[in-house]
Amino acid sequence: MLNRLSGYLLVMGIPGLFLVSFIDSAAVPLAGGPDGLILLLSWKHSGLTPLIVLAATIGSVLGCLVLYGIGMKGGEKALSKFSPDRIARIHRKMEEQGFWAVMVSVMAPPPFPTKLAILAAGVLRTGRWRFSAAVFAGRLIRYSLLGYLAARFGDRAAQIIKAQYPLIFLCLIGIVLVILLVRRLVFRSP
Repeated sequence: MLNRLSGYLLVMGIPGLFLVSFIDSAAVPLAGGPDGLILLLSWKHSGLTPLIVLAATIGSVLGCLVLYGIGMKGGEKALSKFSPDRIARIHRKMEEQGFWAVMVSVMAPPPFPTKLAILAAGVLRTGRWRFSAAVFAGRLIRYSLLGYLAARFGDRAAQIIKAQYPLIFLCLIGIVLVILLVRRLVFRSP
């Protein structure tokens, strides 16, 4: 049934991509997911790639907010297993590095457990706007890369991504690490 739904949403184009991104991010994985649709739509309609990427990104943010909300609702039970000191440390770490943890997790390729990071952000009560900004930034980077490759290389984009994904992912992580390093150096207290 989910495969048939994916097929119908593909025919719908950009609105279908928005729905696939929402459903996939809200904990119901669909065959091919948004990545495959972004590749296909950007290949077939390269002039619309920015709109395709934006629709997928916004759909994913909204879907992640559903999963985040589930984490917030069920979080008390999950946290009851830890000592108050440990919970305070986890909260502090999430306040300091939560944005980057969420951003990197939504940029990571499958089989990275992205949904666990999103649930954890909800359980640990990461700020909703901060969480949304992290998901938006991470998905925008990932989906922009996919859209660019599809618009540039057409039907060969999937083969390039498959062959080079580890390198591409390492480059993305490298960019995030450089941003963190610059941030730490610029905002370091004297």
